[in-house]
Amino acid sequence: MLPCTPELLNAALDDPKVADTCREIASRLVEVKNGTLAREAFEAMKSQLKADNLPVVCFHATFTDGYRHNLTAVPSGLSIYDVDHLSYDPRAYYFSKVAGREVELGISLAHVSPSNEGVRLVFEIPEGMSLAEAQQWMAQQLDDTTYDGCVKDLARCSFVVPRDYVLYYDEEELFKEREVAMPEAGSLNGIVPSENLVTIETNDSAISAPILPATTDYEDTFNGIGYEQIVRSMEELLGGVPAQGARNNFIFSMACHLRYVCNDDPQWIAQVLPRYGEDEQKFQSTVRSACNRPQTKTVPSLVNRALERARQQQQVEEAVKANGVRSAQPPVMPKKLTKFMRLITKNVPAHLKPAVAMGVFPALGAHCKGVKFRYNDNALVEPTFMNVLVAEMSSGKSCVNEPINAIMADIKERDQKNRRLMQEYKEQYDTCPADQQKPDRPKGLAVQWVKSDMTPAAFVQLMADASGRFLYSRLDEIGLLNQLKTNGKGNNVTEILRLAYDCGEYGQERVGTKSVSECVEVRWNWNASTTPGKCRRFFGDAMLDGTLSRMSFCTIYTDDDRMPLYGIYDEEFQKQVQSLVAQLNDATGLVKCKKANALAAQMIEENRQYTALADDDTYRELSYRATLSAFKRGMVLYLLNGQKWSQEIEDFVRWSFHYDMWCKMWIFGEKMRRAMDMDKAVVLPGRRNLMELLQDSFTLDDLNIVRRAQGMSGDGAAQLRKWVSRGYCTFDPQTQQYTKSPQFIEKHPKVAA
Repeated sequence: MLPCTPELLNAALDDPKVADTCREIASRLVEVKNGTLAREAFEAMKSQLKADNLPVVCFHATFTDGYRHNLTAVPSGLSIYDVDHLSYDPRAYYFSKVAGREVELGISLAHVSPSNEGVRLVFEIPEGMSLAEAQQWMAQQLDDTTYDGCVKDLARCSFVVPRDYVLYYDEEELFKEREVAMPEAGSLNGIVPSENLVTIETNDSAISAPILPATTDYEDTFNGIGYEQIVRSMEELLGGVPAQGARNNFIFSMACHLRYVCNDDPQWIAQVLPRYGEDEQKFQSTVRSACNRPQTKTVPSLVNRALERARQQQQVEEAVKANGVRSAQPPVMPKKLTKFMRLITKNVPAHLKPAVAMGVFPALGAHCKGVKFRYNDNALVEPTFMNVLVAEMSSGKSCVNEPINAIMADIKERDQKNRRLMQEYKEQYDTCPADQQKPDRPKGLAVQWVKSDMTPAAFVQLMADASGRFLYSRLDEIGLLNQLKTNGKGNNVTEILRLAYDCGEYGQERVGTKSVSECVEVRWNWNASTTPGKCRRFFGDAMLDGTLSRMSFCTIYTDDDRMPLYGIYDEEFQKQVQSLVAQLNDATGLVKCKKANALAAQMIEENRQYTALADDDTYRELSYRATLSAFKRGMVLYLLNGQKWSQEIEDFVRWSFHYDMWCKMWIFGEKMRRAMDMDKAVVLPGRRNLMELLQDSFTLDDLNIVRRAQGMSGDGAAQLRKWVSRGYCTFDPQTQQYTKSPQFIEKHPKVAA
């Protein structure tokens, strides 16, 4: 019996022999389809090739006596579902019926069968179901009228396939610890499992990854620290998860130290301590031996260090969880909203409400003339907003258009009148005889809703005409920003975007009598939409210049592909919106709200603590202005609420900050980290050949030690898989040892470390 590790399974998936065998089977199947090989001959040939060359995996159970038969089977909580003898490409079956539903169906592994005529799914048995019931359940989920009944056999195994046959693989889910409480109906041959082991068996060995025994009434934490976190910290201090051959000593050492936090109770220790692939009976015996050993009254320093490390790591994880930035889904918008937010989002489905809620602020800010807020650093700020909606094609990005139209209705009406008067002036100017004095340009003809296709002169003139009001633009694609060329050569518009957020000065000097010579404070709010890839490309050169931190981002997240149903945007809706927007038009001067500043102070401190715990420079840099933007959104809602602060405003401000940060980290996080690392990097000599620093035979732990010595982070498992696939070394699953190939040794003689 060997312990199941991701390394073993990945080595099997990457085994050239497995790939060659499946390639041979696939080529024979082509001959069957072409009529040059009989089906019976193919089946016999396929069976022989699989039996001789392919390792097998037993996902259903482990076996207490080391032999694969039902009498001693202990269910694992996993099942396999086979779809065989498809008349078309099995990948088409998977992508039409399964793809995108893996989490919903509990699938951890899916692959094309070795015959290249079917699909195999490995999934977690739903709670309370037997193996047979789980099979029937999966058939119903996939609308399959029949299913392979033989997979109800606990001893059933499946052949390993090459990695390019794999359609879905969640390594963490496949190898996670799970408790199994099988109903009586799920037992086989009268056996009801008492513990759960995920079992993988090859053609010459069985590999088991044990799971913790059933929980009792013991506490889940020690002084508020989770036992799982304590165990992880203790593992690290003791050198990491043990290799085969060192497990018993490692379990004994771990148990001796856990006595101090588990009340010297062997059952409690057995509940929190992983088996590390050890036989259950031997594991229990080792734990009891550790508890029978004489114990010092003083808590060992290693235990204290493990507790402190676990406490710090738990604080980081709690901060990450509360912050929501690293979650798989964006933060959920508060259910209780302000009167304005309820109104402006009421006509869109739930999954579109966040995009609308974030997207309307540029239009709202455009209604504020001369309005200023004092931020916590005593700087005076204005309601400047630039919002980018980033989502996949055909996801409903136009959902923000009608709400914005309702908000901008009064400005649009005024613009139409002023545009007409301006056109009359231009016609009068052009038709005026040369010997007569040209009419003066009218004053106060502000046009706020403008196109992005402007020359610098037009931009400056429109800004001057606005007399302190905001210009506003709505772009269907982010690339249209490049239509506003801030110089005569390049298309980089990020400089003007930074000025717009800060209301900075911008202008031009010209000598011509008809040329525009103005210096203005840039007040320009805008909305744009795009897809994730285009967004990253557009801002590819703006990772570190402050452009991204000044913008707000939103997205559309949903698993529902049905057509969204919108409400009606009628005149009554527009009147209701305009009645609230009027409060923005009436506001002027410095607007103060102590509760808004108090909330901003709390968020600033929370972000400071989070970035210190998470050690995330990217998050820190983006959070500064994201907090300021959230404060501005709160102040605009404060004005829309009759200058009355409420819990709904506070909840929205907090959510909008975390939502904005989630979107930024999702879109730009890794790219910004790389850019920041490059910016701070010190030029060092190149790394040495790592394998040259290892002995001829070595383990994963040996490689990780060498990696750390060379200043590298992370685990070297992926690197080892690459070395094996390229023939630099071989792997022995029995000893967990890697051995350099003769070809490598010949070309790369060992040098001193």
